[in-house]
Amino acid sequence: MPEYRVIVAEFTSGDVWGELLPIDLSYSSEIKAKRSATVKIPLTGFDWSVLRPWRSLLYIQRGAQVTWGGPLVGSSLDLENETVELHCLGLWEYYRRRQITYDANFVQRDQGSIVQSLIQDFADGTGQYQWNTGPRALIFDGMATGVLRDRTYRAYERKAVGQVVEDLSGVRDGFDFRIDHWWSGNRIVNCMRLGPPSGIPTDLVLEHGVTCDIPRITVDGTNMATEAVVTGGGEAENQLTGWWYNLPAETDPSRRIPRLSAVQSRQDVILPSTLTAYAQQVIAEGSTPVVIPEVRLYPDSSPGPGDVLPGYQARVRARAGGRLVLDGDYMITGMTVRAADGGEDTTVSLVPGEVLERVGSAASP
Repeated sequence: MPEYRVIVAEFTSGDVWGELLPIDLSYSSEIKAKRSATVKIPLTGFDWSVLRPWRSLLYIQRGAQVTWGGPLVGSSLDLENETVELHCLGLWEYYRRRQITYDANFVQRDQGSIVQSLIQDFADGTGQYQWNTGPRALIFDGMATGVLRDRTYRAYERKAVGQVVEDLSGVRDGFDFRIDHWWSGNRIVNCMRLGPPSGIPTDLVLEHGVTCDIPRITVDGTNMATEAVVTGGGEAENQLTGWWYNLPAETDPSRRIPRLSAVQSRQDVILPSTLTAYAQQVIAEGSTPVVIPEVRLYPDSSPGPGDVLPGYQARVRARAGGRLVLDGDYMITGMTVRAADGGEDTTVSLVPGEVLERVGSAASP
């Protein structure tokens, strides 16, 4: 198994303070930079002056690759076994705790540029408002998406920067995003990158019995929908509403089903086009039953946790009873890793590629 290291750095300066000896660790990574980690260390290795919530950043390094990073937010002491369990969240959680405190107006700006401006101005302390302090923890790469948006955020709304970015990413033609970490000299760099909502194409193949184990495949139609209604700003008869339909799913004799409605509320949205984009996304995600394979990577083999990243596309195949039971394109939405007792266990979460495709129309009911 590759060697694991846990690096400690100061959040506000980025200075690396030292290294912890982990007894047991686990971490998870999901699309849109959602992450968490737990690290167990000996009690004798716990320095109260350094390991304080929101003061310390912990990075998990697997071999030569930094695979996880985020702030320490809590700890649990086990006096009987003389160990300490450190609880961490992904770095993005900090940006969900910062607010837009000044009016911000964007007209026909690339959505990636909007994201970068909001983070720099109101969360990271590297933008145009010098009084708005932040840890100056992020650099940005690949932020241009080619999709222009109009957006206005008012200070009195007190919206969280992270939530605004997540909302912007969730509309049709939105984006996925992640934060990567790597060594640069004696410091670790945190880099935010945007990617297409359908995932980044790769030649990765996850095949049962060859590159991974697929013990179970489930089919879930719980969230299927052929009619999406998204309500926005306003009240009663003046409330804005976006509609989207998947009429072929209701009328095609080879696959027709009765109408299934899904309703969302987006009270802060005042643009009809934005409501329609949300409704399109609901229909796309609910266009088909979701076939979900349970994937476990083989330990000490390729692909490993450093190769299978949230936001990557992969081909997934499985044979059973002498026939092919699964062969499709998927996007990796999450990964959970546990390293303990000299072993490593990695599970991968996926979503079928077809739920990310545009389907349906704005036809009237």
